[in-house]
Amino acid sequence: MYTILISVLIGATTGGVWTALGLWKTWQMGIVLTVLVSLVSFVLISRAFARRIEPRFLAVQKQIQAGQTQLAIAQLEELMALGRWQVLLEGQIHAQIGLLAYSTGDQERAEEHLAKSSLRAPEARLAFAALEYRRGRTKEALEILDLAIRANKKNLLLYHVQAWMLAKEGDRDGAIDKLLRCQKVEPSNESTQDNLTRLRNGKKLNMKRFGMAWFGLQLEKPPAQLRAAQGMAARKGFRQKPKRRR
Repeated sequence: MYTILISVLIGATTGGVWTALGLWKTWQMGIVLTVLVSLVSFVLISRAFARRIEPRFLAVQKQIQAGQTQLAIAQLEELMALGRWQVLLEGQIHAQIGLLAYSTGDQERAEEHLAKSSLRAPEARLAFAALEYRRGRTKEALEILDLAIRANKKNLLLYHVQAWMLAKEGDRDGAIDKLLRCQKVEPSNESTQDNLTRLRNGKKLNMKRFGMAWFGLQLEKPPAQLRAAQGMAARKGFRQKPKRRR
């Protein structure tokens, strides 16, 4: 990452000059200065870079809200080169492109980008696992979720989706174990308690509580009312061209 390299270079230069000048505690202080100046430089450069690219990401967000998905993907792909400058930025861009491609049914592009998404982007890892599961790669899907849970231990949906897959494959005990782990994260969560009770009583998991965060994975069809609401949201802002007066 260029930001890290530049920061280390600035720090090393500062420490080297201090040591060369033979000032107080020479090389010991030179090492301390190298570390401190590198850290400060990294923070300042990262903040400056973030302020510079923020308007471009806001523009992409507006395109997504307007339903201009393909245009948003194209803009994000142009931003990919900037990933070399900022830590974790490339993985986040891959995550956004992958999610947009997944939502439009472009599975090849979705797989390409979701596989490269950051482990700290749980929505993208969920979509990647869902894509693998829908293709019949259950083992791979569960492994993806295992890694995602390690990186995002407080994301409850990761546990529930993994439990749903295990229950779907007939591993009810494994599903219960996942939800027991989830319960340790947030003991009072109603969704976890409800689904644990359902599993113990031999019933199907109820994932409706998670709304479009769940149905967007395309593992279950959303209720008719939710589909209608999504359709209205997608058409929001649409205006017909005014008819010409004769």
